[in-house]
Amino acid sequence: MKLTTKGQYAIQAMIDIAIHNSKSKEPISLREIASNQNIPLPFLEQIAIKLRRAGLVKSSRGPTGGYVLSKDKKQISLADIIQAVEGPINVTPNTENNFEVTLQLWQKLNRSIYSMLKSITLEDLYYDSISYKASKDNQAYVQ
Repeated sequence: MKLTTKGQYAIQAMIDIAIHNSKSKEPISLREIASNQNIPLPFLEQIAIKLRRAGLVKSSRGPTGGYVLSKDKKQISLADIIQAVEGPINVTPNTENNFEVTLQLWQKLNRSIYSMLKSITLEDLYYDSISYKASKDNQAYVQ
């Protein structure tokens, strides 16, 4: 499994939405997310559609429109975000020559990766992001 740019951007966007939602109940625009995360806006629009279809975010239109999380950040896993934009999480090689033993190995690896990604929540990523920003701000202050 290789996490594509689309998956990386989806994770960044979801963290940005979570941070914004913790400060304000107002939606955040895709333009603001794109600016905050340095993501090309047309690409982010495609990602946002997939996140909305997966039920991870809600959107509203208009001058104050934008995106909010559709559920609590502790109920959204990293696996949910990745699957929304990348499809099923699968590291099994696409080959008909898999021996039963190696096929079992790939299936076991798939289950382990999925379980690990499912155990990491958007809330975890949110707090990691807040902690990182605080430590980065403290370093800048000390220098």
